[in-house]
Amino acid sequence: MKWIHIIRLLFKVEGAQVIGQSPHGSTLLKLRRDCALGRKGSILEIPKDHVIYESVRQFGSWELDEAKFLASALKRSAENLVGSESRTVLLDIGANSGLVALQAMNLAKTSNSLFLFEPVPQYAQAIKTNLISFKDVHICNFALSNQNDEAPMYTEASNDGNTSLFEKTVPSINRVKQTIRLIDTAEYFLANLNSYESYVIKCDTQGMDALILSNVPSHVWDKTEAAIIEVTALPEIDVTHVDALLDQIKAFPYKSWQASKGVNIDIAEIRDFWLSKSERHKNLFLRSFS
Repeated sequence: MKWIHIIRLLFKVEGAQVIGQSPHGSTLLKLRRDCALGRKGSILEIPKDHVIYESVRQFGSWELDEAKFLASALKRSAENLVGSESRTVLLDIGANSGLVALQAMNLAKTSNSLFLFEPVPQYAQAIKTNLISFKDVHICNFALSNQNDEAPMYTEASNDGNTSLFEKTVPSINRVKQTIRLIDTAEYFLANLNSYESYVIKCDTQGMDALILSNVPSHVWDKTEAAIIEVTALPEIDVTHVDALLDQIKAFPYKSWQASKGVNIDIAEIRDFWLSKSERHKNLFLRSFS
């Protein structure tokens, strides 16, 4: 692997090449080699920015450690539910263009359901292209919340991954503002996600994670194999949402800031960081086994 990396550097073998633009304004990239995003020659649709797009173009991956963590959980769930793989669901809340879920599914090679929540229409369309090879995919073009409503959403022009309902978290230069739909989390789960045997969750919503996940029904958390939660220490974070969520997840044996072989942390440390108002963020990794 070391020599392969050196050769790629010497010959500047990029992860993907630009081949055009989609009708929805995103860039079309063709993979130059087999990778977690797909086989060589696969076409991906990604909004052009300086972060996600550049990572895929240069390296052929995006947040691969997260994808591996989710894939491991999907495999374990499939092993525990022999003959019932379809009763496992991967939830990607704040999916952007669906690349983390795509890598997780390609690595896991399981046949579970997928629900991807992405309120920005351009990103939701990209998900449709990127996950076209999977059968049981539900693309939810709205944001989960604690109510049914509409709200303004802000996107950083140079980083499409920085999209938030909190205006102050997105730099004002060339910031894009649009109105998106909000759907009550508890109601949606009870109506559409109530019957699965196992859940694997990724939540990355630039500050809304505590609000959303604290409204996920308790029986879902009881059946969750693993989860990745972006913990963003914004001044606007509501302590009641954080405390309600921490009460839901306190029973997970593995709680760490690292995807694997990390130091197990306690609820107090998570709470202190989340409510520190430092405007920093970390990923919290949860597993139902230590």
